[in-house]
Amino acid sequence: MASESQKEPSALESQSFDEVFHIAKLEDLEASRDSNGLLGSTDTMPLQGVTLGSMDSNNQTCDVPDQIEVSGDDGRVKKGNNSPGHCHKKKLFICGVCGKSLSRKQSLQFHELTHTGEKPFDCRICGKPFTNSSSLSRHNLTHTGNNPFACRVCGKAFAHKSALTMHILIHTGEKAFVCSICGKSFRQRGNLSKHNLTHTGEKSFGCRICGKSFARKGHLSTHNLTHTGERSFRCRICGKSFTTSSNLSTHKLVHTGAKPFACRICGKSFAQSSHLSTHKLTHTGEKLFACRICGKGFRSKSGLRYHEKKHSEENQSICALCGEPFVLVDDLEMHLKWHIHGKFSHSKLFSLVPQVFDSVELTPLPTFIE
Repeated sequence: MASESQKEPSALESQSFDEVFHIAKLEDLEASRDSNGLLGSTDTMPLQGVTLGSMDSNNQTCDVPDQIEVSGDDGRVKKGNNSPGHCHKKKLFICGVCGKSLSRKQSLQFHELTHTGEKPFDCRICGKPFTNSSSLSRHNLTHTGNNPFACRVCGKAFAHKSALTMHILIHTGEKAFVCSICGKSFRQRGNLSKHNLTHTGEKSFGCRICGKSFARKGHLSTHNLTHTGERSFRCRICGKSFTTSSNLSTHKLVHTGAKPFACRICGKSFAQSSHLSTHKLTHTGEKLFACRICGKGFRSKSGLRYHEKKHSEENQSICALCGEPFVLVDDLEMHLKWHIHGKFSHSKLFSLVPQVFDSVELTPLPTFIE
């Protein structure tokens, strides 16, 4: 009796790849053509979702569809049956929104959450929601304080290597994703997608207090903090608080003195990338911000705002609460609403500026601060 190591090869092992998967040879296809030059009367279907799986050496099964498709001259495919008993059909689950195919039903269910926006996995510490458990697990590392991946340029540490890789692009200046409309480039594909909304003009997220609209939900959330006055992010060194974590991170550079963003032309360095971007305009001479009154151009938005305040007094509207001047009545109305819903609200507000409030729709507060 032959040992197991010397046993006869199985029927599947003795067959060639073409025989196992019943791949039609060229001469077979030629012979099967009908009088019109097309393939024979076999059912046809578009070539879609065909994936060859790996062979299972234990039970001689393969994770492939039970019909292998061969391209035909008419742009469609001929289906050939596999050897029975050796293969079973691999079921694909197709997303009805974007058409993406997944091998497991559970994977499809998690994928569909990206379209609905549902985030069923909440962090027990801060409450931040996530679409899947793996993202939540990665987030939990931010609470442990374990940040093993440090940037060699500025020293900033990250819990994930992917976050460090993305951060390094800030220093290298590499921006691989370019807008096809205006040519502006971005480090991340997601940022490019968000930028594209500025060209469509779509701003579907509106503030319920002042009516200002935004293209991104995150921008609306940040804007809402200007009405509530909430500042949840506090600096451990000086105690100053901020509305967003990004503003706190930028502030910390004041204490460290780090200026990791350097101009490649003159070498001047800055603590913030936005300051570097504004500085670069001094070399190009480009002035992106134009005065709505006289048309004068400026390199920065702050420079434009300062200029608008210097227009003649007859063109200005003065805030009766703080004395800040405004060139446009719309800007003054927006500013007054901030007073009402912000930290400067008081009971004498309506008696101070009745002539302005006659033209501004306001949502009355339940109580006022004396």
